[in-house]
Amino acid sequence: MRGKLALIRKKNGIGNVTINRPHVMNAVTIELMSTLIDAFEEIASDENIRVIVLEGEGENFSTGADMALLQRDIDSSQWLEWMEDPIGKLILTMRTIPQPVICKVRGNVIGYGVGLALAGDFVVASHDTRFREVFVNLGVTLDGGASYFLPRLVGMAKAKEIALLGEVIDGRTAASIGLIYKSVPEEELDHVVESLAGVLSKKSIKSMSTIKKNLEKSVNMTLEEALAWEAFHQAILLTGNELKESVNRFSNSHKKV
Repeated sequence: MRGKLALIRKKNGIGNVTINRPHVMNAVTIELMSTLIDAFEEIASDENIRVIVLEGEGENFSTGADMALLQRDIDSSQWLEWMEDPIGKLILTMRTIPQPVICKVRGNVIGYGVGLALAGDFVVASHDTRFREVFVNLGVTLDGGASYFLPRLVGMAKAKEIALLGEVIDGRTAASIGLIYKSVPEEELDHVVESLAGVLSKKSIKSMSTIKKNLEKSVNMTLEEALAWEAFHQAILLTGNELKESVNRFSNSHKKV
């Protein structure tokens, strides 16, 4: 466990990070985001952890920025500093740590909460989860990486619909348009995420980390650049013990008696 803002639990190769502000629907503050960065970095450095699950305590994932923060008289230079760190840094941390991140979402996922969820490698939501990019209704622009994630996940036309209309999208719809990995009934959410985390926890962390980096970088690569990146890193992994052990297991299991 870690303080009051975020809770950490480690078990069987799985690291759980829980946003712990249920009394305000897990709205985020500067302090909370800094705490989450520390939590992810701490778990990521643990060689025994192969997958991370992020969720919100209680009935909501996160409703984005705490209204108390937005009501403060803060100048643009301070906001710029915070937008870079911790607001942007938290998203980058989730995308660059070696372990895959599963975001288990339910209830309200609003504003920055949407970016926080989409920063995960897998987003599993309950059918009645309510996603909403509310920025346009507040007179501000997207943040939390939403301008990067939305068009890449659902295409430009649908991204503009989500961002410019600011309407609620339920879990079923989010899954059907490719915004998230999967939508399930509320009563199955915990079990489905636990099963997915269990599967990932048995995979090679070196392989998952390299694939995660490769896919992230490939978005801005030409085919030639992607092939060169693959060649360099594959040449290293092909000489590793994990491959040899996997090949031996496969060969032994298919030997004729």
